Amino acid sequence: MTALVGVPIIVGAIWFGPPWLTVVVVAAAVIGVREAYRLYPPAAPPVAPPDDGEFHDGASPTRLPILLGGTWAVALVLAGELAGQTRDFVLAAAVICVVGCIIAGLWMIAAWHGRRPIVAALYLVAAPVYIGGALACAVALRAIIGDDIPLPTDTISEAGSQWLLPTIDGNELSGGNGLSDGLAITAPVVAPDQPQVGVNGVWLLPRLVGGEFAATVANLSQAGCWWLLLGILTVYATDTGAYTVGRLFGRHPMAPSISPGKNWEGAAGGMAGAVIAAVALGVLFPLQLDIWQLVGIGVMLGVISPVGDLFESKIKRLADVKDSGNLFPGHGGMLDRLDSLLPSLTVVYILAAVFAATS
Repeated sequence: MTALVGVPIIVGAIWFGPPWLTVVVVAAAVIGVREAYRLYPPAAPPVAPPDDGEFHDGASPTRLPILLGGTWAVALVLAGELAGQTRDFVLAAAVICVVGCIIAGLWMIAAWHGRRPIVAALYLVAAPVYIGGALACAVALRAIIGDDIPLPTDTISEAGSQWLLPTIDGNELSGGNGLSDGLAITAPVVAPDQPQVGVNGVWLLPRLVGGEFAATVANLSQAGCWWLLLGILTVYATDTGAYTVGRLFGRHPMAPSISPGKNWEGAAGGMAGAVIAAVALGVLFPLQLDIWQLVGIGVMLGVISPVGDLFESKIKRLADVKDSGNLFPGHGGMLDRLDSLLPSLTVVYILAAVFAATS
């Protein structure tokens, strides 16, 4: 039931992009930070109230950390949407982190009276930076990278041109804009003597419902949307491959003290799933990436995805809890759903920015 509700929301948010994607990501960031502030080692007091609302062990009786961390994470996400270029996003994120660290330091000096202040300070700062920063990369990827990376102007893919889109002669269009033969044209034709299935990175789609609808769907051709889908689906393929192969053939534990269920056979299955998914999706999506680039993306996500999973497992082990929360019945909390995605989204954003700069 959780997947039936959650998957359409995620896909729809990516489909339509900001502000819908931003709303979903902001909610995930705030909930994730709130959960992270409760995953504290038993030897150190929490930086946020536990579920019963009462502090113990001399911790400061204030809810300011949740407000600070949540605001910090939201600010990073909004920077990802509002920044006009990758450089602006990085600069804005750096400024937000500096300001957040200053405020967190002032709060620790003025209000913290518990034990192990360094541990508490690390939890206070790390949660919004790690969670908010990674999710901000997802929004920035969808909002910024689409303008940075040019898409094909003459074709989407050899296979896609046969069944996804109609092929028309550019000479049939008058003035380069408007509607012709039931097609929604949203960009000028740059090669009028050649058949076109995509114009300046905008698909020519059948006018099924109307020009506005077709233009909305055509917006999917932004590279950021495809990069985001490529990253998320590849991570899911990694998790699926690791779980399946690990259950069937797992013999050698990977990190028994952190996550006893993970094994090296599962890691190999996850790597295979990541590479296969990255190559298959990269060929299907209009991203203009070579096979070796897609293989590299798959390998990197096949490595970083289980690292994120193990990192969250280590935090939960230190906190002596099984799940980060109970937001999703039977599936744990928000962080349990985001553990592999958080570092992977950051890597995908960096790769997309690098490919954009070198293309």
